[in-house]
Amino acid sequence: MQMIDVNNWIRSKLNYNLLKNMCISIPVFTTIMIISIMSCEPNLNEQTMWINSAKADCVGVGPMQCFQIKNSEEEPWSNFYQEISGFDYEPGYIYKLKVSLTTLDTDKLPADKSSKEYRLVEVLSKDIDPILSLNDIWALTEIEGADAKSFDSESLPILEINTRSMNILGSDGCNNYKGKIEVISENKISFGPIMGTKKACRNMDLSNSYTAALSEVRSYSKEGLKLLFLDENNQELLSFKKVD
Repeated sequence: MQMIDVNNWIRSKLNYNLLKNMCISIPVFTTIMIISIMSCEPNLNEQTMWINSAKADCVGVGPMQCFQIKNSEEEPWSNFYQEISGFDYEPGYIYKLKVSLTTLDTDKLPADKSSKEYRLVEVLSKDIDPILSLNDIWALTEIEGADAKSFDSESLPILEINTRSMNILGSDGCNNYKGKIEVISENKISFGPIMGTKKACRNMDLSNSYTAALSEVRSYSKEGLKLLFLDENNQELLSFKKVD
């Protein structure tokens, strides 16, 4: 809109003589109007971010713990090396926040301080993280419907799940093993390659069946102290009970 058009619009809406009596010229009044309109626009430095339920080990100027964040629900979590002013973080919850971002003058900052400053505007949601209940040690009770104790094995397989480090480890009844959690959500879970020791036990049937079943896991369900792992067709593979 050109200035002459704005002026004509103002004249059509307001008493020009009134403006003259108030000692405000049309151009000055126009400037005031434009500034007022601009001040009503949304803050372009505000953004939405999700905060994970646990911090992750990371390295900044030294070893530290970082928030894990994402800017949409579809993104993977990534480390966030800064604090959010005004945010009272409580582990165990997934947060959706509105934050403001201010870029600071680097000439006035210490060398190790970021030029970006984040400040909490609003907590949009705070929900208990459903996958935290998996963080525990679990003992195998059944494998593909068969009682694990029916196998002639030296001991029953044990599974320890750590969703913070995205790792699993334990014993398959003969050898120790470990692996990475590749996918995890409210009902989905799958693992990367399982690596283990190579001890040969008297009977390897349960150990071999257990590690093979772990590679086929695609989802889970949990009821109280019982954890079930299912394959891609939702068929039960492994059943565990929580270790006291």
